[in-house]
Amino acid sequence: MNVRLKYLTNVLGIGLITGRPGAGKTVILREYAQRLNPNQYRVSYLPLSTVSVSDFYNQLAVSLGIEPAFRKSAKFRQIQERISELHDVEHITPVFILDEAQYLSGLIYNELVLLTNFGMDAENKCLIILAGLPQLTQLLQRPQFEAFRQRITIKYQVVGMEYAESQQYVKEKFSSAGVLDDIITDEALKNMFTNSGGSIRRLDQMITKSLIIGAQQEKRLIDNEVVYQANAEVALG
Repeated sequence: MNVRLKYLTNVLGIGLITGRPGAGKTVILREYAQRLNPNQYRVSYLPLSTVSVSDFYNQLAVSLGIEPAFRKSAKFRQIQERISELHDVEHITPVFILDEAQYLSGLIYNELVLLTNFGMDAENKCLIILAGLPQLTQLLQRPQFEAFRQRITIKYQVVGMEYAESQQYVKEKFSSAGVLDDIITDEALKNMFTNSGGSIRRLDQMITKSLIIGAQQEKRLIDNEVVYQANAEVALG
């Protein structure tokens, strides 16, 4: 995944990232955005959901630091000119991350094709990442989205973590909180991973619940007994 995002960062264009709920799309994109040099990239996270085309342009304009015009055609021109100015003059690449993209209106996909077309200049000047559920890929297979599909630079489906990745994730999570000693046994962590099904969101819930239960029981180490209780509580919602 990191290799594909690095390639997208180099060539720009449109990236498509899909995955089931809790698979880690948001975590991946957050870490990716944090790694970008703020002197070279301007990141805008847009939870667009079910907005209209006009609202879409308004959000893009505001994220670029400009006051949206009233007419759609004027907004379009504003946005393209600002993207070109950032890229060509200020040498800053705009990065737009559009979350929950499966809910976007089909009209917005057509607008994205137009927005990323800079006339005779074939060079890409911005980076757009669409993140959504697996049905987003199915949606974009429809004939009316052929022009948009041709604009996609990379595609990736997040399938969840492997056990080794979960070990590293938990270690970094505790380290960032200042916890350097092991506080979860290997067996307990394996149990958490199994019950999470590879979902980062579910794993986070298991860790949080296990720490609460462990603290209540004055445990020095989170063991399988604590994880079993945590899993039962997480399952209950």
